[in-house]
Amino acid sequence: MYTQREMIRVAKLYYEKGLTQQEIAALENISRPTVSRILDAALQEGIVTFSIQYPIESVDDLEDELKKRFDLMKVIVAPVIIPEPSFILTDVGKLLGDYLHDLVADGDTIGISWGNSLTYAAKQLKQLKRKNVRVVQLNGGVATTAFSTGAMNILDQFAKAFDAQPYALSVPTILDSAEIASALLRDSGIREIVSLGREANIAVFGIGRTSYQSVLNLAGYFKQDEYDKLLQKGAVGDICSRFYSIDGNVSDEQLNDRTIGLHLDDLRRKKHTIAIACGEDKVPAILGAVRGNYFNTLFTDEVTARELIKQHDIAKTAEVQQK
Repeated sequence: MYTQREMIRVAKLYYEKGLTQQEIAALENISRPTVSRILDAALQEGIVTFSIQYPIESVDDLEDELKKRFDLMKVIVAPVIIPEPSFILTDVGKLLGDYLHDLVADGDTIGISWGNSLTYAAKQLKQLKRKNVRVVQLNGGVATTAFSTGAMNILDQFAKAFDAQPYALSVPTILDSAEIASALLRDSGIREIVSLGREANIAVFGIGRTSYQSVLNLAGYFKQDEYDKLLQKGAVGDICSRFYSIDGNVSDEQLNDRTIGLHLDDLRRKKHTIAIACGEDKVPAILGAVRGNYFNTLFTDEVTARELIKQHDIAKTAEVQQK
């Protein structure tokens, strides 16, 4: 309807020169509603874009409470400005991006998982020139359905952010049998990637919850009855596709033997184990991971943080009463 030249001219008069829509209408000999429509068209065509730049102040009191209760090295809690998952994950991801920007040094190896939380975090990473940094996938990211795990995109964004060499674990994360998993791990290329993930001094991962809407289930790694059995065995969450119960123990050893990637025990030996998890529905998964000692640094939001403290205190009270 409007030419690109018209949209650019009206947009520059309005956004850069600061004229009102009425002044532009008089100058261009058009109606004020037409000016408004041209500005809307410029937005839709991407000629005009907006970026809201704002600092995110963490919630110090909640951070201190969580550090004390869970004996963690570092906790960062983002305030909830708009109570919608996408906004919350964007803000928490921004804080994680800032933290990694200060943390990553020359020669570091960063191990990463994939999933919804990491997708948001990867978008918030800042460019940082470092030497000899490597980024490696900690668990296989190839889906068995048309559903995309987004694993390769996350790896690419991390590698670009730190000018790093990427290492992809291009296999399904869960195989049909332990024998197939064992055979794949005998391949020298796969074995090298898994070994590199084990050596990584920094691990960044999301905490998944066991639900039928989880990325792992949607990616086709489970048959219906298999996921039912996993839930019956008390699995509350997963890290790097390894499932655990509320007490932090592996919930299904047979499933664990079919899984390709970093073992949960390996996380305990790393210097920086950085988890990102948001949402009250993830509280049991976070608590299980805390009890398993699978992370020492947590990024979350204030609503999740308050529920974590509440559920932790309820569990402690119940333990005292049982004694």
